[in-house]
Amino acid sequence: MPDNTLRQRDRMIVDFVVRYRLATNAIIGAQILPGRSLNAVAKVTARLCNIGLLKRYMLVPPENYFRAGARAINVLGLPQRSCESLGPQSLPIDYATLIYAMKPNAKRRRLTPEEVTEYMPWLPSELSHSPYCVDAKGNLDHLRVDLGGSPQHVARKVAAAAHDRLLVPQIAELSSRSKFQLVVLTTGTEKANAIAKAIGNTDCSDQIRIRLAIVPRLSFLLLRSN
Repeated sequence: MPDNTLRQRDRMIVDFVVRYRLATNAIIGAQILPGRSLNAVAKVTARLCNIGLLKRYMLVPPENYFRAGARAINVLGLPQRSCESLGPQSLPIDYATLIYAMKPNAKRRRLTPEEVTEYMPWLPSELSHSPYCVDAKGNLDHLRVDLGGSPQHVARKVAAAAHDRLLVPQIAELSSRSKFQLVVLTTGTEKANAIAKAIGNTDCSDQIRIRLAIVPRLSFLLLRSN
């Protein structure tokens, strides 16, 4: 972050929030301030909110999430929407993506829009907006988040996403080498099993690797959104 008046730690926190589109005190503590108590981390983020580098919103009471603040978007030249609260679909999608990427020992990171273009310059723009993550070995994950639909509805969406991407020769080639997979993030084991069964009734699972992962707190965000 090109602002020499900011502490290195502050820059790291803001850059993290910009990359993942949100962060929480728990995640900031685990990833950037290890060993600090949650109360100590909260004091750091409160200070960053006070000086306009972060902006606080309610996640699931009493927990907050943070977006870039007005000062941060001015320094980085980001659009105004970067500091606004996330909508009823964006919040669960971005939160689930964050939790998936931060799973212990995962060593994944969410690709920024610029990095998506860098990694996949051949990807059609209409396929570039959903979240993508990359791991330490360069393997790519395309993430689909269950927003509360039936298992059959989720499976249809997953099948459509898989088919659209397999029409891109470079993705088909990566998939054939197990370098590309589609990951479905959902709320619990029972729902994951039902989605897996529904996906099994489509033909997409024979052509691309599909993995299901559970984000338990996703269910609370969906209840809030509804």
